[in-house]
Amino acid sequence: MVKKSTHYNETPIEKWNTAHFQKYLQEKHVERYGIHYVSTGGIVAERNLLAKYIGTTRKPGMYSKETVKAFIDACFTQYKPTQQYPGLSFWFMVTYMSRMLQQAELFENRKEATEQVGEEYEEVMEWL
Repeated sequence: MVKKSTHYNETPIEKWNTAHFQKYLQEKHVERYGIHYVSTGGIVAERNLLAKYIGTTRKPGMYSKETVKAFIDACFTQYKPTQQYPGLSFWFMVTYMSRMLQQAELFENRKEATEQVGEEYEEVMEWL
């Protein structure tokens, strides 16, 4: 029997679910700030917020999983801890750092457009 991978490192990003994103947030938070991750509003509330952004098996999300991961990475890079706010949560990112989500979405859209142009170019070259 094949073991189903559950750790985000062993799973392609397009197959990540809310549990993968939560584990990613937890591990990156400890790595970056040296303190444990605390979800604002609780784990279930955070899971629901993540599901709104990345989607579920039944309902599509607002953004691609690649875009949301890029957003999280950008927030970790940009955020400077303070005494009052020594860490981040996904809620904090969405509430106070949403411009970075727009930047991640714009980057992803441009990347997709570039790939599409490349595919069309290949089709034309094959035709010629």
